[in-house]
Amino acid sequence: MPQAPIGPKDTLGDIYYKTYTIEARGDAPYQPVWGLKQKDTFMEFVACRDWYLGSFPPDEVNRQRVCTHDGLYHAYIVGEANTRAANHQIVSEWRTMVRERADWEKYQERLLKQVQDFEKMKSAFAEEKAAFEAEKKSEEWGREGLKSKLHAAEELLSKERAEWKEVCKKDNQRMYAARSKLTDLEAQIASLKGKVEKVEADKGRAELNAQVASKDKDLAAKVVEIAELKRRLFEAHDTNESLEIDLEAERVKVATAEEAKQKADEARDISTSALNVAQNNYAKAQSIVDTLVFESEWMRNRGVVAIANSILNATKMDEVVATLIDASRAAGHCG
Repeated sequence: MPQAPIGPKDTLGDIYYKTYTIEARGDAPYQPVWGLKQKDTFMEFVACRDWYLGSFPPDEVNRQRVCTHDGLYHAYIVGEANTRAANHQIVSEWRTMVRERADWEKYQERLLKQVQDFEKMKSAFAEEKAAFEAEKKSEEWGREGLKSKLHAAEELLSKERAEWKEVCKKDNQRMYAARSKLTDLEAQIASLKGKVEKVEADKGRAELNAQVASKDKDLAAKVVEIAELKRRLFEAHDTNESLEIDLEAERVKVATAEEAKQKADEARDISTSALNVAQNNYAKAQSIVDTLVFESEWMRNRGVVAIANSILNATKMDEVVATLIDASRAAGHCG
């Protein structure tokens, strides 16, 4: 490929690339013609452009010049994508390497600390081993010393076992005696309760009989009173019938007389009032009889049982039982 002619404004770099031929300088070392100075940095565009233009050898520049536009575009896309992917992988590996290095430094610190602790433990183990060896050589480590300790322990154990058996025997005897006393006391308490219940039952039965006798007397008096009321009621009824008969006779006799009529009316009023009085007396007597019958039935069916239960469940009975128990204990029955 023919080189472009050298212009008046060409730099040394332009002349370096334009005068290149593979025959003249193909095997010569590549020496980029840069105007960079040691104080330059890539924060300035001129320095970056100068470095970029002088980075490629002349033969590579000529090779790229003969490529087509599509070939250059394809090479650019592939190279840029690979460059970015490679840069990303390099950065990722670099970050991983930095973290791994930090972890390794921490691990190194822990390892050094463990080594120091191991050295301390090693020295302490050496001291304990020396003390153990010294104790091993003493008399207590010998077989005779161990035998004497074992014999003393066996004697102490047998002595303690005998003492324990003796203590258990005494405890069993005391517990058996206490149990016997408790059984006797329970039997005495049951006997005392039976006696108290019998006495209270006899007393309650006597009182109950007295109350029943009193109720029977009252009931007999009520029965007499009821008989008297019935007699009066029957007399009033007979009187009423006789008055009605007389009234009928007078009505026949003085059917046409006004005076007889008036007398008949008066007699009727008297008989009516007497009949009303008799009926009221009969109703009162009947209610009294019903009340007495109900009270008698209640006394026979429930009253006796209720009175007996109230006597047996009275607090005075518990007090009497407690008094008897205290008296029995004071008399020497407490064991």
